[in-house]
Amino acid sequence: MTQRLADHIDASIRRRAPSGQPPLRIAARRVYILPSTTGSLFGVLLIVMLAGATNYGNNLAFTLTFWLAAAALVSMHGAHRNLAGLELAALSAEPVFAGENARFGIRLASRARPARRGLRVAGGATGIGRAISVDRDRTASAYIEAPTLGRGRLVCPRLTIGSRYPMGLFRCWSHAVPTAHVVVYPAPIDRLGCRASAPACNDGQLEQTRAGNAAFAGHRRFQTGDSRRRIDWKASARTDDLIITRHSDTRAPTRWFDYAALEALAPEARLSQLTYWVLEADRHGAAYGLSLPRRTLGPAAGAAHRRACLEALALF
Repeated sequence: MTQRLADHIDASIRRRAPSGQPPLRIAARRVYILPSTTGSLFGVLLIVMLAGATNYGNNLAFTLTFWLAAAALVSMHGAHRNLAGLELAALSAEPVFAGENARFGIRLASRARPARRGLRVAGGATGIGRAISVDRDRTASAYIEAPTLGRGRLVCPRLTIGSRYPMGLFRCWSHAVPTAHVVVYPAPIDRLGCRASAPACNDGQLEQTRAGNAAFAGHRRFQTGDSRRRIDWKASARTDDLIITRHSDTRAPTRWFDYAALEALAPEARLSQLTYWVLEADRHGAAYGLSLPRRTLGPAAGAAHRRACLEALALF
């Protein structure tokens, strides 16, 4: 019963909230306002002050009570005006790997004369975001984070934009449902080890290909997994780190990563292994291809090819 009520409320909010591609404008009739905890205590205090002024017939007490009540009413209208007309100008997100938090960048804009102060942006059940302010004819940026439980497309959660400005007596908020998503890549996990994945991460094979047909391309620090035969001991003696000799490849082998060849692994484990191999091949600058059922990519190299392969694995 409780879950059905929560689903009904969520569906009702989504029907009324502005949705679609940014920019999205918050209409004055879609701004909700309630007394905050401080405001509720303030209201109780006003009632006690009014009772005391009536009991003693003290005009100064009446004056103070009504003056404070008027200030509270003015703050209520100020809180409402702080959100009405605000725009969700843009929303962006970068791909992440499964298990990491997806980060949605949000840009708010205001065209009204008064500046928007003390705004807070939250997404779904992630809690209240940091406070930001938007001046007239300007924009301000914020972000929300959403957990990723698996690969694929992660839809941006419903956004809640709220404020307690100017006096904190009223809690004012509105919702927006932008049409946006982020691509979540499979988690890169080496489930077979280098012995089974020699085409992807065996530096020895790369060394043999380089022999007699490579040019010196500088040095870099030693990293876990590098072949010890590539250590430049003379250069390492002049520093506190091990130094690796880099060569430019003129006949680098083409590597193929085939989904069908990983029969020993479960489907999701295959995707994680292929993701690991793609990242390793890209780190070494090798040309590689990816073979999936009904789709083949490459062989190629570079950042664009890496993104295409990872996206294909994410949406497989």
